[in-house]
Amino acid sequence: MKRLSVFNQTEHSGQFNMTSMIDIVFLLIIFFMLICQFIVQENYTVDVPDEITQAYTPDAINANAITLSVYRNPDNEDHILYAVKAKRYDPQSKQYRNSPPTLFLDMAQEIKTIRQKKQTGLIHLRADKSIAYHYVHKAMIALSQAGIPSVQIAALKNKQQ
Repeated sequence: MKRLSVFNQTEHSGQFNMTSMIDIVFLLIIFFMLICQFIVQENYTVDVPDEITQAYTPDAINANAITLSVYRNPDNEDHILYAVKAKRYDPQSKQYRNSPPTLFLDMAQEIKTIRQKKQTGLIHLRADKSIAYHYVHKAMIALSQAGIPSVQIAALKNKQQ
């Protein structure tokens, strides 16, 4: 009498399904791509005034605050840039050079969008100490157009790298 094998030999050839592993790898890649976007935020160098006694330490800054930065372009010292969180606005770019008020409307819209997401009214305005006031005033116009009633002028004890 011949014994019948219950198992098919092709099923035990050492192969296994990699689909689940590939799905997990892709999810991890997407996760790290999103996290890297948050790490980039507010990484602009601003040279603040020297003698500020009530400056914040970087650890004491409110994470929910929306930061509007006015700073010099590292590549061209005569060129002023604006940033709302990690989004950079260049007044010398083609779209804003032809229509300057659009710059402030776009900044105001970005501030409104972030404010609705975070549900916070706290705004930090950071400006380089060597920048003329009229550039900071333009940033305040954008805050006004966004409907921000009050602003905190932010200074850090240590420069951000």
